[in-house]
Amino acid sequence: MSLYPTSPRPMTVRGLAGGRLGTADTLKEMAKLARAGSKDAGVIQVASKLVRDLPQYDRVGEVVALHGFVRDAIRYTSDPIDFELLRTARAVLEMGVGDCDDKSILLASLLRAIGRPARYVAVWLRGMPGYSHVYVETPLGSKRWVALETIKPVAVGWSPDNVIKRMVVHV
Repeated sequence: MSLYPTSPRPMTVRGLAGGRLGTADTLKEMAKLARAGSKDAGVIQVASKLVRDLPQYDRVGEVVALHGFVRDAIRYTSDPIDFELLRTARAVLEMGVGDCDDKSILLASLLRAIGRPARYVAVWLRGMPGYSHVYVETPLGSKRWVALETIKPVAVGWSPDNVIKRMVVHV
């Protein structure tokens, strides 16, 4: 009996340029995947289920629910060695794993599926060679963008404090 899936999940595997251009290229591809994911019937259904018991117009509660789901229900797993792998929102939901960009694609897709804007923030952390992490931001309250970190058990609004540079791409 084969363990290989009969229908492998859709993913984007590409060789990307290094440095700033490679990061910008990756963020653009992630934005495309999140826009497509937010229109996927299954993703819309998951987002709706996660917020359905909240009071109407509870925007903070919606963001907290979606953030908590991606942070806690999707296991962080690194990319394969030697290439950047971008999973679709559906693939992340079906597989239950992903790295920071995969979890960010899913979170941005879920947010957009319930009418919330999202943007990606790639960060260059002190002591790291180049841009090495990405997370999602969404506006809350008086349109202030708040961080939604999904690889650490942290609350809405937490972001790394050792950031040297940021690169932002709206989804």
